[in-house]
Amino acid sequence: MQYRNTLCYSVLAAAIAFSIQAQADNLAITGPGAGADGSGKASGTSYGNVRDADMQSYWQAPANNGQRVSVKWSSPVNASRVVVRELGNAVNSWQLVNNDNGAVLASGNALGSVKTIDFATVNTSKLNLNIVSASSAARIAEFEVYQDGGNTPPDPTDPVDPVEPGPVTSCAASPQGYASLNGGTTGGAGNNAVTVTVTTGAQLVSALQNRDLNRPLTIRVNGTITPANSGGVSKFDIKDMDNVSIIGVGGNALFDGIGIKIFRANNVIIRNLTLRYVNTGDKDAITIEGPASNIWIDHNEVYNSLNVGKDYYDELISGKKDIDNVTVSYNYLHDSWKTSLWGNSDSDNYDRRITFHHNHWYRVNSRLPLFRFGQGHIYNNYYNEIQDTGINSRMGAVIRIENNVFENAKNPIVSFYSSAIGYWDTRGNSFSNITWQDYPSDGVIAGPNVQPTAVLNLPYSFSLLPTAEVKAHVLANAGANKCSF
Repeated sequence: MQYRNTLCYSVLAAAIAFSIQAQADNLAITGPGAGADGSGKASGTSYGNVRDADMQSYWQAPANNGQRVSVKWSSPVNASRVVVRELGNAVNSWQLVNNDNGAVLASGNALGSVKTIDFATVNTSKLNLNIVSASSAARIAEFEVYQDGGNTPPDPTDPVDPVEPGPVTSCAASPQGYASLNGGTTGGAGNNAVTVTVTTGAQLVSALQNRDLNRPLTIRVNGTITPANSGGVSKFDIKDMDNVSIIGVGGNALFDGIGIKIFRANNVIIRNLTLRYVNTGDKDAITIEGPASNIWIDHNEVYNSLNVGKDYYDELISGKKDIDNVTVSYNYLHDSWKTSLWGNSDSDNYDRRITFHHNHWYRVNSRLPLFRFGQGHIYNNYYNEIQDTGINSRMGAVIRIENNVFENAKNPIVSFYSSAIGYWDTRGNSFSNITWQDYPSDGVIAGPNVQPTAVLNLPYSFSLLPTAEVKAHVLANAGANKCSF
């Protein structure tokens, strides 16, 4: 693969490239037996107008809400990007759905004149654009579909969503970010909830294995958990269960040499723990393996050591396969070679969505995070002493990187080491004492003049600190034993 040396696209270049190349790669026109249909259409309009490369013709919904227009094929195609072009700005809420299995590939608010939607590659015979709500009958001029993005970069001219102002609360009872979606993340709280306190790993294993699956469970950890006191397990499995919290008591909860795995579980909270030197089980301090959703990892301290070989330990916090709606917030992550991996190979192509906010990343080598496919939102983090690479967006991932502080860092934003690059939506970040070192054979670097190569609009509101306030706030609040839980 031939990479560019620095920033991929300017706004003008993207617009020119799109106008020349788009329709040649548009599967809505060139795919096998390409066609269109929908749930209805206004008089005088046609379904086919969304796939004719003509901005003057359009499909118009017969009503404001609950409408659908679709692109379909006689045999399945691989698709990973849709570009929607609306005449006007009527749409208030939309979903992109794989009609074959009903999976929601993406959702959002406004569409506007150009909306680029990236998602993990799907093999499908029909894609639906659902107009959930609109201020008037929506008019969709084009519904374009591309495989692996075709030759079209994400469109940096796409309209952005507003940030809603409000106080930043470090010890909140509920998460911000993607974990706030799908009904939110409550863990072990709720009706008929059970709370137990453990002081050894064996007690923790028993609490998980013997729980009542019909009742939410909170496990409070008040002691040092080691492989020696854990009854022979190599990790703690939150597996095939929902509605669980593991929360440390004060500054007393230390996982020393053993970690936690969340697997086939939903609605899980991990808070106020210190985890270190994990070299058993999956060798990750905290790892998530899908299917799993609504996971909140908050106010923990997690670390290994740089005084060992690079592969002696694995990740501090990681995730793979089909996980969604995850928030990683207010953690102190330090002294690590391989820090935070999301998607464990270039074929781990799920549309995962992860938010990272108000974390302190210190004295770390790389993967801050490493992110394949899907969508990430990284805001109000403080990075210091990045030794190799920082945020690594790969395989078509789109990451919104917003109001973060990077100090004493090498290559803080890159797309390295994959056959396909990823993209970034950079806004309001601060860079101090940064080294940008270009390795064209590895991929692309974002600097030194960091500019966005994509736009990621978000399906949630959030409170954003001014960049000048981020460092002090994160240093005061990230890590364990900062709140009363």
